[in-house]
Amino acid sequence: MVSKWAKVVFSRVYSCCLPALAILGICTNAMMLPLVTYRYETTGFEMKHINIFTSFVVCVISLLGTSNVGAAEHGSRVIEKIAFGSCNSQHKPQPLWTLIKRDTPDLWIWTGDNVYADTESFGEFRKAYDLQLSNQDYRAFVEEVPFLIGTWDDHDYGVNDGGSEFAAKRIAKQELYRFLGVEASHPSWDREGVYQSYEFGPTGQIVKIILLDTRWFRDPILKDASPDAQYLPNDSGTLLGIKQWEWLTNELKENAADLTIIVSSIQLLAAEHRFEKWANFPNERSKLLKLINDYASEKTIVISGDRHAGEISAIDLSSWENPLLDITSSGLTNVWSRNFDESNSLAITEKIIKPNYGFIEIDWNDASDPDVRISIKGLHGEFVNVSL
Repeated sequence: MVSKWAKVVFSRVYSCCLPALAILGICTNAMMLPLVTYRYETTGFEMKHINIFTSFVVCVISLLGTSNVGAAEHGSRVIEKIAFGSCNSQHKPQPLWTLIKRDTPDLWIWTGDNVYADTESFGEFRKAYDLQLSNQDYRAFVEEVPFLIGTWDDHDYGVNDGGSEFAAKRIAKQELYRFLGVEASHPSWDREGVYQSYEFGPTGQIVKIILLDTRWFRDPILKDASPDAQYLPNDSGTLLGIKQWEWLTNELKENAADLTIIVSSIQLLAAEHRFEKWANFPNERSKLLKLINDYASEKTIVISGDRHAGEISAIDLSSWENPLLDITSSGLTNVWSRNFDESNSLAITEKIIKPNYGFIEIDWNDASDPDVRISIKGLHGEFVNVSL
């Protein structure tokens, strides 16, 4: 097992040495052996038709990589603290990273709008993510947090409120996975979309994270002609797509985790506001709530972002004793300029319109029924909290 410190050092060394290694590989073309194709996870592209020397170098770099989710590591480490957040502009000050680092989470989850790219250009995606990676406070945090995973929303997907029609989504996926350090062996590389799942911790203390993709497969949504341009419900369209629904159903049916976190970039429960939400696809929302009701344990929560405001919502399910929670943390940098008059009949907290992040603490003293405390925090401490 390569230590995290070694990975960090190596990642800095390869960024300086890779051009020289490529030149050296070209110079050794006389030694060409059968061609090899590698997915080069650290830069997010594929290198093809390279000689055996360059193949060896790329393979070594890929193995050492920059991923914060190593298969052996995440199966043994007990997860006690999880932080998550969204709506993060790479161009703005990011004062929360120092505080999040101080909370010493075992896992960080990006819930979408990790950067604001809004482009179809590979170069612009690369610039956006590289600017975020150059933020000193973020870099210091990433070097300390044991595990880092995430999904996207619309602005890191590449277009505001975008869906299946977006032409550059494959470029966007490559750059997102480079940013996250998704391991080259992860099965999500070989399918459409960015939906993923991870399990952390030993038997009896397993935390399962299900990352949904609400962009790649999403059918169009239309707005009405009112001054507020409310989205019209799409009663026949899909939000997740057939393949992702099949995958999600299987993930929940076969799930034996002690705590499950479903990550949706957009809100599942809030239904009355005029922006993006699961309620724009009423049948899809009902389908997911039924799936959770039928197959998920009551140690299951939803976390979301997108709204530039934080809140916690809850809904009763027919077979659950306690409500299902949707914890919305948004944003790390982007928040409302003022408190707008907006209804959410399922909200159990007030709206938070200051920069914020979500924080989950797990007490495993009673492993059969762990205590889970969830809060939304900011520069001056907690805004709200709830226990599961």
